[in-house]
This record gives sequence, C-alpha cells and structure tokens, in this order.
Amino acid sequence: MTDTNTTKTLPQKALMIIVALLAVNFIVTGLRYIIDPATVAAEFGMPLLDGLGRSSQIGDLSAFFMSMGIFMLLALKTGERLWFYPTTILLSLTALSRVLAWAFQDAALATTMIVAEVVISGLLLLAANKLSSAKE
Repeated sequence: MTDTNTTKTLPQKALMIIVALLAVNFIVTGLRYIIDPATVAAEFGMPLLDGLGRSSQIGDLSAFFMSMGIFMLLALKTGERLWFYPTTILLSLTALSRVLAWAFQDAALATTMIVAEVVISGLLLLAANKLSSAKE
C-alpha cells in the first residue's frame, strides 16, 4: 500500500535536491571556517582576526553555517516544517542586519549577499509549505 503523503512529485523532488545542495554547501562552508578560515573569511570580505576575535569569528561563523545546514537536512529527513524555520530566521535576520549595518554603521551595502539570503529564505518557506508532512 502506497502512502500518498510520502509520494513526491517531480517539482517536490527538485526542490528537495536544491535544499539538500544548499544544506551541504552551508555545512561545507562551516567546516571550511575551521580548516581554512582565512580563505573563507576573505570570500566574505573579512580579514581573519587575531586572538579572541579569531576564536569568535571561527567559532561563531562555523556554528552558524553548520547549524543552518543541519536544520535543513533535518527538515528534509523528518518532513517536519518546523526545521525549515531556524535557517529561514537566521538568514532573514542576517539580511536585515546587513541593511541596518549599511544604514547606521557605515558598512558597504552587501547587495549580492542580501539577495542570496532573501532568495534562500523564500525557498525555505516554499519548502516548508510544499515538502513537509501533512500532520493535522
């Protein structure tokens, strides 16, 4: 007997693959922050800090990226929409904080990063709606 709640359409499968690839990318980025932090920091327009700042930079950013990836994989594995929300919240707050940093702290407006964060957040909200198990 086939459970219709677990049968995925082609668009759902494609969405799952996209989300899984993004999750793996986030996890790899987090691991790269531990293995080669100077290169990854430079990719984000940051110098690698020294002393306690380096500890915070590597620790916080590796945890940030790996957590997002893990939450996304948990969402895909369990079918529970709740697991899509932590990454959506983190990315949305990151985009908002970038805009606020530009508006109030003389930071460069990181348009490309903001767009990516907003698009991925929207994709995750779509995934929460389209991929989660129907548990009423």
